[in-house]
Amino acid sequence: MNNQDRNESRVPLVSLPDSYLAWVDGVQKIPDIADINLSVDLTHSERLKIDDIRNNISKEDFTYGDFKQLGSSSLGFVTDDIRRKLWPKILRLTDDELNYVGEELNDIHTHIPDEVYQQILKDVARSGSHLPTNATDTEMANFHNDLTRIICWVLHRHPNMNYYQGYNDVAATILIVMGLKPGLHVLEKISTEFLERFMEQTMEKVNQELFFIFALLERVHPSLLEHLENVELFPHFALAEYTTWYAHKYSENRSLLHRLFDFFLSSPLLMPLYLSTIIVAHRANEIFNTTPDMGHTHKVLCTLPSTLPFEDLLTNAKTLYHDYPPESIVKDVHDYDRKRRCKEQEWKLKAEASRKYSEKQRQLKVSLPKSRLPYHFKSYRTITVVTILAIGLYAFLKTGSGIN
Repeated sequence: MNNQDRNESRVPLVSLPDSYLAWVDGVQKIPDIADINLSVDLTHSERLKIDDIRNNISKEDFTYGDFKQLGSSSLGFVTDDIRRKLWPKILRLTDDELNYVGEELNDIHTHIPDEVYQQILKDVARSGSHLPTNATDTEMANFHNDLTRIICWVLHRHPNMNYYQGYNDVAATILIVMGLKPGLHVLEKISTEFLERFMEQTMEKVNQELFFIFALLERVHPSLLEHLENVELFPHFALAEYTTWYAHKYSENRSLLHRLFDFFLSSPLLMPLYLSTIIVAHRANEIFNTTPDMGHTHKVLCTLPSTLPFEDLLTNAKTLYHDYPPESIVKDVHDYDRKRRCKEQEWKLKAEASRKYSEKQRQLKVSLPKSRLPYHFKSYRTITVVTILAIGLYAFLKTGSGIN
């Protein structure tokens, strides 16, 4: 491997210039997709895109930028058969790396802290939506077993990375497309190159990044941003979309979900936030027609229809990124995040004041002489009854004896 090759292999994917050649001896190998099965169900557009992929990847001067263009442009890599060939390549994984496992997978969970492992098991048990509804019990059990192993394998190799809920959905998507053995390395590479900040000890950095949505809405749909701020809604409705690449939302729609993975693998790190912004703006009328409060608006934004015109939305997201790259709006992002912290502090103070008031009311009730109140009530009732009887007796005696 020459010096250029060696330097390329060390450069993070997000920093790799588009001008770098995609196929470098010792680092990459041109994938052979000539034997890919062309299903009769493919549309004319899909067949044309596959021809375009074949023609481009066979060129010796095929660059990393060309590769990303194929994945991010209309229809992406089209089929899972092609994805199995190209996902490892766009992640710059060699064939030797894909064949290496190292640790014994059956016992890999023993290297994971038990509380983390137990959470993984719970989340994996809820991952059945990634499989067809007619999957057998055996298929489901095997899927759960492999999904647990692929997650534990990555976490064991990177003990500084923390598991988060939703990571199981990313892993499930990779497992379905790649299979277990190559899927180990594809998930590992995606985790270290794209998801690492989601796997820090806290989500503070992620919470701040979500405000790219507000900074972008300020530019493309200010009235919608004002509406969201008026109902005191933060952009955390997009957290699951951002941290799972929509795998949590569209687990039952494989063709759409895998297409989105093509797009994100071929895009900068923050592209999911640009797509979220485009989707929110696209649904503006629906949001405006929703009951204007936090709860109803949040529910609408957390429910994504699968009928959205995604190819158009992806194109618009790329344009938005070009018009407003992250570095051009990062100051506004920080400003929105400061507002968020101030608002959270305000809510915290209100909650504390409410708690203190409730506690004071409780203490006042405790201090009241509850046990004496019934006694006095009974005493006053007794006196009243005795008085009435005495008056009645006096009247009777007076009437009977002629007393004046």
